[in-house]
Amino acid sequence: MTAERKHLHSRCITCEAYLCEDGSVELEGMLTDTKSHPFNVGDQGVLPTGHPVHQMLVRLRVASDFRITEAEARTIHGPYRVCGDIAPQYSKLVGLTIGPGFNALVKRMFRERLGCTHLTELLPVIATVAYQAIWSEFRSFEKFDPANAAERRSTPLGGCHALQPDGEVVRLHFPDRYKPPDPSA
Repeated sequence: MTAERKHLHSRCITCEAYLCEDGSVELEGMLTDTKSHPFNVGDQGVLPTGHPVHQMLVRLRVASDFRITEAEARTIHGPYRVCGDIAPQYSKLVGLTIGPGFNALVKRMFRERLGCTHLTELLPVIATVAYQAIWSEFRSFEKFDPANAAERRSTPLGGCHALQPDGEVVRLHFPDRYKPPDPSA
């Protein structure tokens, strides 16, 4: 890394999860892009330092089975007046289930002119937060039924390097889920 550098751009993504009275989880993701210098952009003209070039919000209501029951997208700041016009298309998320294949599906659904790059970029992050919130609130490894295909697909076990079924973390912390490595592999 070089010792001298000049800050150009910041992207901040925040996601929050809320438990609703009806037992669903509301997920809210916000993407904000700012420049560290005045910036001439689209229909807005010159933006002052730190003013959002992009500020987009996605809000999803998700049932405990990861099914999306409500979806809202909004462009708060965008470089062009028409940026927010695509936001209503994100209501097409209603009825989808966050799980394997979700990220690829939303990339296809909202590709190119069918969506907004920034709103679509929020969806995988929100999906991850959905897992974090719903697993901690509604599920536990103690109650996990590996014979149930839907639960098997939704468990974080096997989903990353640390949680591999034949790995040290699973062996130590989830011994009933541990599967010794196959010596023939």
